[in-house]
Amino acid sequence: MLPHERRIIDTPEFQRLRRVKQLGLTSYVYHGAEHSRFGHSLGVMHLAGKAIENLLLKNGDLMRDVLGYPVVRDNTQDLAEGGTRLVSLARLAGLLHDVGHSPFSHVGERRLFKEKDGERRWRHEDYSEAIISSTEIGSIINEELDGYGITSGDVARILVGAPIREGFVSELLSSPWDVDKMDYLLRDSLYCGVQYGRFDLERLIRTLTLFREPGGGSLILAVEEGGLHAVESLILARYFMFTQVYFHDVRRAYDLVLTDLIAEALQKERGEAYYPLPSQIQEFLAWDDVRILAAAQNLSNKEARNPAWSVLVRQHPRVIFSTLPHPGPLVVKNAGRLENTLRANFPEIEKVWTDKAIDHPESYKEVDLPIKRDAKRHGQNPEWTFLRSESRAVASLEPIGQVRVYGEFKGDKALEERAVQFCQEQIGGLR
Repeated sequence: MLPHERRIIDTPEFQRLRRVKQLGLTSYVYHGAEHSRFGHSLGVMHLAGKAIENLLLKNGDLMRDVLGYPVVRDNTQDLAEGGTRLVSLARLAGLLHDVGHSPFSHVGERRLFKEKDGERRWRHEDYSEAIISSTEIGSIINEELDGYGITSGDVARILVGAPIREGFVSELLSSPWDVDKMDYLLRDSLYCGVQYGRFDLERLIRTLTLFREPGGGSLILAVEEGGLHAVESLILARYFMFTQVYFHDVRRAYDLVLTDLIAEALQKERGEAYYPLPSQIQEFLAWDDVRILAAAQNLSNKEARNPAWSVLVRQHPRVIFSTLPHPGPLVVKNAGRLENTLRANFPEIEKVWTDKAIDHPESYKEVDLPIKRDAKRHGQNPEWTFLRSESRAVASLEPIGQVRVYGEFKGDKALEERAVQFCQEQIGGLR
């Protein structure tokens, strides 16, 4: 770890990540999942640097021709000038990619962040940008990395997805096969005590390479043919972790009730149920998991069985109806109507939620990964192919469209059973 990285890690803004759990209240289901964004950020920094070093050693001539970087021919040669800059830039982006997360990470982001411009809400990446540009972290980068030609703005641009000359660095931090996913899949599997998220990390990093887009275009991330199965394993690992862990019905139930708790805490303390804006970054940084749980102690009401009480004593909403992971369009349409139908027919139900899959492991289909063919096996014609045409395993994955309906019954089992039976009748047994 370099001195400037240590200085950044020691800032209050980065230390706050120790108080932001990686997986919200997943420990209520997988009790070992107590890990934080702090450890994950260190892991992504390490993998980003390791991947860039490998790319420099393997693609020195290409980087020289396209980016003007010096050729690096073996592991013993220093990564001078552009090479050192690239490694430092990638490590910084990896270190800081989650510094703007709100309490309990992704919980409630779609509700608790205000709308930005009518098209989307503010995202944690926007808060990361604000932290980098307006706190001590940005000053450290500008002071310590000036000799490498790196500014705080360079790091922020990667995190918000703005175009940069070295586009493959952005891909390495945000794509279906990025080092962020490489770290969290293995880390989450370890702490949850499951095997779903495992894949061959070392082989995948070792087989990463670069592809120059036709017509003298930019350099984009690619993988050698020998790493094809490692990429497949990464994509399948994400798919299975989503269906078995991240979208676990009880885990998601706590996301729903925790979102209500956070909204109530924000409303009481700020007068509105939204996090402070990026322009109010110091006020935003004062919110972490500890503050939310402290608020829960004050808001908890056992008689009302309110969200704060539910979170503190682990009493979650109940699933009334659930589709399968890949339901047909008619089932999705009917399931989407259940919430209003239930409210109309069961006014005694305290609250009803509809929950839909919010992450999409099959998003790799939106882009394609170049695969460099093994010349010894295939010759040089063609030199490149693509993931979608080579992998039947990942091509068979379908979008996850699972829908669940939850209800708060305050312990009334008879009411819960009636609601479940009603939903079955409404959907007609389809899933």
